[in-house]
Amino acid sequence: MVDSSKLTNNSRKIMKKFTIPGKPTPLARPRVTQYGAYDSQKDEKIVHRSILRRQRGTTTLPPDTPIEMSITFFMPIPKTMPKKKREELKYHYKRPDLDNLIKWVLDVAQGVLFEDDSRVCVMHSKKKYDKDPRTEFTIKEIK
Repeated sequence: MVDSSKLTNNSRKIMKKFTIPGKPTPLARPRVTQYGAYDSQKDEKIVHRSILRRQRGTTTLPPDTPIEMSITFFMPIPKTMPKKKREELKYHYKRPDLDNLIKWVLDVAQGVLFEDDSRVCVMHSKKKYDKDPRTEFTIKEIK
């Protein structure tokens, strides 16, 4: 696993870095059957939440404070792409959509890192190609 987290405490401002290993996951819509709706990603959410709990440690954000998030999704480089083009590509501009990837991170982090994702007031995000697919994000308390 990649370096899990770093904590800085400058003038009581909390900032923490998290890494979810593996190919970034977009949030899927709930599935509906004749028996009702169900979450097809329930098991994957449980795994990712446990990863975040381990990385969080004892650090908690104060309740009722605004949060700033910076997320970078490192997408796998397609194997069918020519080597010359692999070196030129930096940003991932295909599916999955950036907004669905962000929704996944917010959904997984809710209840673990913060109680409600409505506390996130500032968001920076991007999708890039990398040999090691993962999702890296930082949460920072806004003063």
